[in-house]
Amino acid sequence: MNPSTELLLLRVAIAPAFVGVVSVASLVYGHRAAGWLVSLPINTGTILVVLTVTEGTAFAATAALGALAGIVSLGVFAVGYGRSATRFPWPACLALASGGFVASTLVLSVLPVNLIGGLTGALLAIVIVLLIVPRPNARSPVAAMPKWEIPVRMALAALLVFGVTTSAVALGPRLSGLLSPIPVFTITLVIFTHSRLGPAPVYVFLNGLLVGLFSFAAFCAVVAVLLVPGGLLVALAAGLGAFLAVYAVIRLGAPAFGIGPSHGSDAVRERDPPGGQRSAR
Repeated sequence: MNPSTELLLLRVAIAPAFVGVVSVASLVYGHRAAGWLVSLPINTGTILVVLTVTEGTAFAATAALGALAGIVSLGVFAVGYGRSATRFPWPACLALASGGFVASTLVLSVLPVNLIGGLTGALLAIVIVLLIVPRPNARSPVAAMPKWEIPVRMALAALLVFGVTTSAVALGPRLSGLLSPIPVFTITLVIFTHSRLGPAPVYVFLNGLLVGLFSFAAFCAVVAVLLVPGGLLVALAAGLGAFLAVYAVIRLGAPAFGIGPSHGSDAVRERDPPGGQRSAR
């Protein structure tokens, strides 16, 4: 078995495991905590490792810049799903949101991108989407999942991740990066949540995800800058440090602006997530 095949299999194994962990976390700590967990650079980070090993650091650095710009498309997905969730069932919401994601990605793929422009665009997109996506007026419900649901979520995540990873080289570094924030985990989690519990938990989940994207943007920017001169390990370590630093800033300052951790729980019968993260309003 060659290294690229081993890395592909590793990535396909990581994705469903992560979806399983987040699914359990949503039951214990709430939908907002699950949304924040999805913003962790598990998907993009694994893609960048695969691309660095198989295609080189320059290819992967370009993909990291693409991932930074791809936050805009992820925001479009969140708006499309969030704004339609009160009117339509999940298949229609998914179709609308995915269509917006694809259209945005195609536009971004032909626009010039650099670090400053990508970071500015990503941060502006997150703020705008936070203002557009509805916020629930009441605490969102939590209900036990049927036994089959988590395994099905994990299988769907593995299938989506396999398709994106195997097409990466053919797509090139720019488009591979733009697709790395593809809402694989978001799709997997919101459609099951929406179908069982309605739109309110979806809004809570998306709010947690969007707040977490500030940290994700920092990760992508740092990795894009350091990957070629510093190598993979240095870039990933610095990127994760930036992710955690931005999270700490949000923990301290964002409640004053109504987007970060605040008092209360986002769901009935839920406890605070690890580290004291509480629901954001």
